Amino acid sequence: MEHADAFDMHCRSPLAIALVCSLASCGADADTVAAAGVFDTFQRAVQRGDAAACRPLLTEESAQVLLAMPWGEIQKKQPLHVLGAERFQEGFRVKVQDPNEGGRASQFVVVRENGRLVVDLVATAGLHAEVREAAGPRGTTVPRELTPADRDRIRQFELTQQPR
Repeated sequence: MEHADAFDMHCRSPLAIALVCSLASCGADADTVAAAGVFDTFQRAVQRGDAAACRPLLTEESAQVLLAMPWGEIQKKQPLHVLGAERFQEGFRVKVQDPNEGGRASQFVVVRENGRLVVDLVATAGLHAEVREAAGPRGTTVPRELTPADRDRIRQFELTQQPR
């Protein structure tokens, strides 16, 4: 399915139509409009608390975050205002404004995965992360030989990973 088809399938609300028209009038190309539309569709699913609708709109890695999503808190907040999208190396950055934070501007990353546009919450978090040094003394790592219990934990972890 083409990204434009997915966009059409998910975005038939008046808000999404207005978003597409406003972005198109600003000279945005079809891919940037589709990226903004995918984020808008994802945001509406989150506002409804619909994890099943959110899952296909997220990267495989980001979908794991759904289990820890604070659905109740999110539903109490006003939705973000989508301002547009721009192309970047990793895909697209959707610019938003948060009315809950006094109009603070932010960005979400949308990428192409398995041929379709999806929201990448992991890359978005990395985009906004601040590196902070921990207070106190730094620990020292001393190498040691792996125990049988260590090897069992490693094997269990390997079995839980999807084949590449």
